[in-house]
Amino acid sequence: MALARLGLAAGALYVAPTFVQLGQASASGALSIATDPLTRKECGECHTPYSPRFLRAYAWQKIMGNLSNHFGEDASLQESTRLKIEKYLVYNASRPRQIGIRISDFKWFKREHSANKISAKAMEKAVSFSNCTACHQVKRQ
Repeated sequence: MALARLGLAAGALYVAPTFVQLGQASASGALSIATDPLTRKECGECHTPYSPRFLRAYAWQKIMGNLSNHFGEDASLQESTRLKIEKYLVYNASRPRQIGIRISDFKWFKREHSANKISAKAMEKAVSFSNCTACHQVKRQ
């Protein structure tokens, strides 16, 4: 029983920084983005270079393994570049037990971006939820 409690405490300490980061970004209105220069360059050409902590490792592997159909777009990269970015994303990925590969499908995202929190004018400006910087300032790490 003591070992189980110790395991739960260790697990809580392991995932707490992720939730603190998400909470701080949400509370300040700032958006945490990727810190790796290659990831920022390549991913940032089309959308906000999301922090790896927004998804679990398997989700990043699934996304990076099918860049020719990246949510309906061809985002193919040279294999060496793709592997470097995937390694960074997977190594720094979130550890909580969440499912999905679209950040906008998560409960916390839907809660923070519900119709009663975002005006139609703001959505018109952003065009889609992948354009985070239309409403959020970028938090430099």
